[in-house]
Amino acid sequence: MKFRHSKFREWEENTHIPEEIMDIVNFIAEKIGHGVGIEEQTISIYNRGGYVIGYAKGFRIVHCTSSYSDGPSADYSKEFAKWLKGLDFKIENSYGDNGMDCATNWHDTYWTNEFIYEPSEVSEEDFVMWEEKDYVV
Repeated sequence: MKFRHSKFREWEENTHIPEEIMDIVNFIAEKIGHGVGIEEQTISIYNRGGYVIGYAKGFRIVHCTSSYSDGPSADYSKEFAKWLKGLDFKIENSYGDNGMDCATNWHDTYWTNEFIYEPSEVSEEDFVMWEEKDYVV
C-alpha cells in the first residue's frame, strides 16, 4: 500500500471552503471573542483507534477556559457549534485542558475544537494505491 502524496496535494490545493462562508465565520468569530483571521486548513479525521481515516477542510477554534489573571473568556463554543452546523460544519476533534488546576501549575488553560466542512470530507482510501503484495495471504 502506498500513500499517493501527489494526489493528496492536488486535493489540498483544489478543495476549499467557499470564501463567502469563511468571511461569515470570521465575522461571527470576531464578534464572540474567538479572534480574527481564522484560516482554512486540512483537518485529519480519526477513527476510534486513533488512525487517520480521512481528511477535510476546516479550522481550529481555541478559547481560554481558565486564566489566573484574567478569568475565563466568555464561552460561546456551544452556540457557535450549533450555528456552524447550519453552514455544513461539524466538530471533528476536540481536545485540551478545560480547567486550571495544580496539574497545569495554575497556568492559563485552553480548549480546542476542530471544525470540518462536511462537503469537503474525503476518505484516506482515495489517496491509497494498493499493491499486489497487499493482497497476498
